[in-house]
Amino acid sequence: MLQARDIEVRFGGLVAVDGVGFDVERNQIVSIIGPNGAGKTTLFAVLAGFQKPTRGTVTLDGEVLTGLPAHQVAHRGIARTFQIVRPFRDLSALDNVIVGAYAKARTYRAAVDEASAVLDEVGLYAKRDFLAAYLTLPDLKLLEVAKALATRPKYLLLDEVMSGLNLKEQHEVAKMLETIHSRGTGILLVEHSLAIVQRMSDRVICLDSGRKIAEGTAEAVMNSEAVQVAYMGVDHA
Repeated sequence: MLQARDIEVRFGGLVAVDGVGFDVERNQIVSIIGPNGAGKTTLFAVLAGFQKPTRGTVTLDGEVLTGLPAHQVAHRGIARTFQIVRPFRDLSALDNVIVGAYAKARTYRAAVDEASAVLDEVGLYAKRDFLAAYLTLPDLKLLEVAKALATRPKYLLLDEVMSGLNLKEQHEVAKMLETIHSRGTGILLVEHSLAIVQRMSDRVICLDSGRKIAEGTAEAVMNSEAVQVAYMGVDHA
């Protein structure tokens, strides 16, 4: 189980995340929603070791990860993608994913085999020799997933992986992620596509101004008055 307890992140006087806590089991897909600036990406950064919290703890299977650098968190089983794609532009798609595979692979051959299998899983194997600089945005989104997946994570943290994709492409990516999840990988999504949130989520958490304002099934969260006011712009006055 992945557990976050009382996570707070302050940048000077700004509170980006304010006392957020939750549990995620590996058999779950959990979506984190909320308006821009709600603290979603900062929370992901804490979970993945890119940001040290001001207060609170993150544990994975009972081991405290708080304070560990990102590469050590990745070795323990948490991998993330980034909202803005970050490929190694002058490397091939295969070499990009080999970098991720080295988190667990002991040899170059093992890294190549792992990267090739992951590219096949996300549908990019035919473009394995393309330079990342020449891939389309949908392909770069898949490459982000592949780089993270190549670390063999217990939990995959996906930060707006659907942004920039049309609805058909979103559902194709959702189907691929559901297959990955069915093989034992827990998934956390930061996502604005409510259609995808409703399709994929076992549970939804909504943040607003760094605070958790709702948690539950997609239907319950979407019907929450607090969520409708904060996130959907519905006026209940």
